[in-house]
Amino acid sequence: MGERSALCRSRRGGPRNARSPQTPRCDHVRQGRRPRIEPIGSPRKDVLAVLLELLVGTCIAAALVTLAVVTVLPRLGRAGGPLAIVLAAIGGALGAQIAGDPAGRPLGAILAAAVPVLALVAGRSGCWHGWARVTLAALAQAAAVYVLYALLVTATTARGTAGMVLGSVLWLVQLASLLLTMSFAVELLDVLGRRRFPVRDAALAAPEPAVWPGVCVQIPAYNEPPELLAETIRAVMRQDYPGRWMVQVVDNNTRDEAVWRPIEALCAELGPRVRFIHLADWPGYKSGALNEATRRLPGWVDVIAVVDADYLVEPGFLRATARHFADPDVAFVQTPQHYRDWSDDRYLAGLFYSYKYFFDVSMVSRAEHNAIIFGGTMGLVRREALERIGGWDEWCITEDAEASLRLLGLGYRGVYDPRPYGSGLMPLSFEGLKKQRFRWAFGGVQILRKHAGALLRMRGGALRLTTGQRIAYLTGALQWFNEVLGALFTGLLLTAAVTSALGAHIGLPALSGAALVVPPLLIVTGGVRSQWGLRRTAGCSRGEALRAHLVWFALSWVVARACLSA
Repeated sequence: MGERSALCRSRRGGPRNARSPQTPRCDHVRQGRRPRIEPIGSPRKDVLAVLLELLVGTCIAAALVTLAVVTVLPRLGRAGGPLAIVLAAIGGALGAQIAGDPAGRPLGAILAAAVPVLALVAGRSGCWHGWARVTLAALAQAAAVYVLYALLVTATTARGTAGMVLGSVLWLVQLASLLLTMSFAVELLDVLGRRRFPVRDAALAAPEPAVWPGVCVQIPAYNEPPELLAETIRAVMRQDYPGRWMVQVVDNNTRDEAVWRPIEALCAELGPRVRFIHLADWPGYKSGALNEATRRLPGWVDVIAVVDADYLVEPGFLRATARHFADPDVAFVQTPQHYRDWSDDRYLAGLFYSYKYFFDVSMVSRAEHNAIIFGGTMGLVRREALERIGGWDEWCITEDAEASLRLLGLGYRGVYDPRPYGSGLMPLSFEGLKKQRFRWAFGGVQILRKHAGALLRMRGGALRLTTGQRIAYLTGALQWFNEVLGALFTGLLLTAAVTSALGAHIGLPALSGAALVVPPLLIVTGGVRSQWGLRRTAGCSRGEALRAHLVWFALSWVVARACLSA
């Protein structure tokens, strides 16, 4: 469309005064003639044509830099940044060539490399490698030019009220999608592009305290198979912990006595260290049951560890994690959620690596900004801090993540230990997985709704969150809406297709000409970057990474429905 606008505004050759500049002609379009292409610096080339050329160049630059990142740049050390800038310049020159402006190649190269050069020079003292800064700059530059170009195309080519309304909605969907894409890229580069991890290294090097805190391991259960829960309890009992500790098995609302009575008998058999609590017709689900169990704890318990009913915990779990509570500023400690019995099943293998991405990328990045979440299992929380916020909130499905936000808002720290200390079971069926993902997405949006004001305010409010914490929690919640955006985009395309088939053209803006290379570039580079990130962090094969992505795609409509329901 940008090219058509440029063509319609260019005049046929001849003296400058041969035709008034106020009366542009489009005869060459009707007659099928190919007009002369004006160079990018020409005053006769309109804004859309200039932006189109810059858009193609910056997108090619971002694609070339991304491909270099996944193949060679991280291994080049200091040379990676300058090489990435050279590739960005080449991309800008190619963009001018593809847009039909060979004379504009030098300027296209300069413009495509300008922002990456600034990023390389300005961030030399930061924690990121040069190639990572250049990569992010190239991606951000391409996204910004695309947003501006799409806005101008919508404003100048949308026909009628319906076309303008739908075009504006389409532009907003694209803007939001690009912002979320950039948030994923920042998160990934914050892990794979870092020179150092001071917070993680300090956590791994934490010494054993002179006085160990008293710990209670709470195992919440609802209608769990007795054999499975018994195995979990016996694994917990093998803890090698120097301090005082106990176990609470908290069964809530299991009606069948044949299910919970054997566990009650097992706890009595294991001795006074284990206490069994059965709560019948108890409100608040898991949160309500854990709050009541906490109220029944003896006074010497300082720290509460939460372990799901299907986890086999390693003996060193408490010893490795409880040490962090020697620092009074630490409110909670989280370890990765790890899983077992998946390697012989392709579906479970893909699911395993889709889970692993969050703990190997998202949590590692969040930890450097004191913005981790409490994951609900294989984590520990300071009892005093939990009681200070009023316990687990019983209105939220993801009460664990919501509590961690409030704890951070009071000025506490969260510690992430990236080493797994146990393994659980994943949903064995796709139906079970859909229910789990629906709960997670629904709970994430619940948190966003309740705390949106605190996350958006830069100052004031009950939660004293840092800028890094606000960004991490806000983007973490909004990333669930990526699937909603996909559904909206699909709906807009279907609307345009149906109305066009019925002969009622709504004038929805569309890309044409050289701009058609942009969507494939964005999609391919995004997919390549995501595959690379998963393989580098999780250590999986290409096939396993692909299956992980298929799991994410298969859950798109479930997540979208959960977001809209919440």
